[in-house]
Amino acid sequence: MARDRLRSLFRTHWIEIAWGAFACFNLVAMLVFGPWETVPFHFIWVSVTLLYGFRVWKVRSTAWTLAVVMLATGAFILIDVDRGVQPLDEFTEVPLMAAMFVAMVWHARRRLSAMEELQRVSEANLALLERERRFIQDASHELRTPITVALGHAELIQRNAGDELLARDAAVVADELHRLRRLSERLLVLAAAEHPGFLHRSEVDLEPLIVETVRRWSPTPRKWALGETDEATVDADLDRLQLALDALIENAVKHTGPEDSIELALSRRGNMAVVVVTDTGSGIPPDVLDRIFDRFARADPARNRDRGGVGLGLSLVRAIAEAHHGSVRVRSTLGRGSSFELRLPLASARVRPDRAGVASRPAETVPGQIPVG
Repeated sequence: MARDRLRSLFRTHWIEIAWGAFACFNLVAMLVFGPWETVPFHFIWVSVTLLYGFRVWKVRSTAWTLAVVMLATGAFILIDVDRGVQPLDEFTEVPLMAAMFVAMVWHARRRLSAMEELQRVSEANLALLERERRFIQDASHELRTPITVALGHAELIQRNAGDELLARDAAVVADELHRLRRLSERLLVLAAAEHPGFLHRSEVDLEPLIVETVRRWSPTPRKWALGETDEATVDADLDRLQLALDALIENAVKHTGPEDSIELALSRRGNMAVVVVTDTGSGIPPDVLDRIFDRFARADPARNRDRGGVGLGLSLVRAIAEAHHGSVRVRSTLGRGSSFELRLPLASARVRPDRAGVASRPAETVPGQIPVG
């Protein structure tokens, strides 16, 4: 039992034990090499200073160590002075070295206190973020059932209402409940975006996904177009990608009218697959381009609210893109439309040639284009 305690003590304090042996060796050297005692003397003080910087002992341990070193080195210098091999002035180095050690201790303690405070604040912030994430998840889960029940009743009233005014009011209620359901679902996705199990990856062929997305949205009164589509396969979560695409198209629909066009295209640039959603709508003001992907950001608050926007669609796109180690970019001209690019790493690290047999070049920077992530 005692042997185990000694082993544990040695494993914990081996560096202090090694320094103690080194200090004793130098104390002996101070006596043996009297005329050169300043060399081992400084070795002792420099080594204890370095050791403290590495360990940063508690105040009581530091005070005891300082007292022992001062007494030991001072006593051995006085012995050399008494032997006549050193002048008495050498003794003044003891308080001088002690003062330098105390100054270093003061700076080290200040730094340690600052680091402890920083760690405390960081841990508090992490705990707060975790509580916020859990609250959003719990709230989103709890909202699903009452929203679904209320939506079902509102739609039933709308279908069976004999009064036109009652039917319109029920339609408004249903639209707002749909909006609340989208909000709760997107909050749930955003809260889980940084969780390790957020994505369930598999090889996804983007070309049929783009074609199917255009087909699903085609009943919406817009001029839909399918641009050039290259073959591109990504290692991704199909459901999350579908959410991101729907959010981009929903954003395009909000900022366009029936006479405007919305085009989807797919290309390969270097080792990235690029999905582009382009519209000829109202565009985005330049002063909000740099925050358009923030949560609850709106390019035109009044307009988006009237059309049922919740300000989470584009932040959802960014979260999903970054979870796939990709990014999302936008370029827009006010009054002429916007173009969003969802960039995802290709499944193969090898850059495959495009349909013309020429390797795709990395994307060039476009003026007004803002990378996110």
